[in-house]
Amino acid sequence: MTTAAVLLVEKPETMVEATARALISFIATNGLKPGDQLPSEPHLVQMTGVSRLPLREALSMLKGLGVVEARHGKGVFVKPLDMASTFGMLSPLLRAQSEIEIRHIVEVRAHLEPAIASLAAQQRTSADVATLDGCLRRMQENVDERERFVEPDMAFHQELARCTRNPVFHVIMASITDLLCEVQVRYPDNIASRRASLQFHARVMEAVKERDSAAAAQAMTEHIRNVGERLWNG
Repeated sequence: MTTAAVLLVEKPETMVEATARALISFIATNGLKPGDQLPSEPHLVQMTGVSRLPLREALSMLKGLGVVEARHGKGVFVKPLDMASTFGMLSPLLRAQSEIEIRHIVEVRAHLEPAIASLAAQQRTSADVATLDGCLRRMQENVDERERFVEPDMAFHQELARCTRNPVFHVIMASITDLLCEVQVRYPDNIASRRASLQFHARVMEAVKERDSAAAAQAMTEHIRNVGERLWNG
């Protein structure tokens, strides 16, 4: 008798998961914006065809994801989608379960961030320049303290993505910003490397301020290359 082949049967979606997906689809299809209210519970029960229990569990799932919020005595409302917070909460699991290594993140940054810097130089506003300058000043103030240096460093890259006026870049950078924070502690680090990083950021900042796309991309390319060299050479 031959050995039977193993058949992998995917787990079907639960009623709660299906309801949560339907609610997300309803929000998107109807163009509900942050602050807009969802229909009442009785109305949602009628719309979805499910009982109150799975509906409430589905709404709890969406609350946990930061999609909606409940306001006491008023109902359920759409929240501004904060991708950075969502990925921040999930990044330890994402890194562990996806076997993400530092080299993977550096490789993505090497391809992505020069393009972001280039576009940011074209699209930035005066307010953007002021925000980036604030990040740079905080990096300068904390160059002697690694832990305090990392936060404005990461904020600089996230703000640069916002400067592109392309929400896809913002979402992508949000997805890796917290992964970066997770692995920053593994980067070989000393005061000299932080000062070098500060100089690269200052070059990017100056190029963005001058709307010099080529210089912004070049400075970012050299910055990420320097990060890679620190990792590979220790």
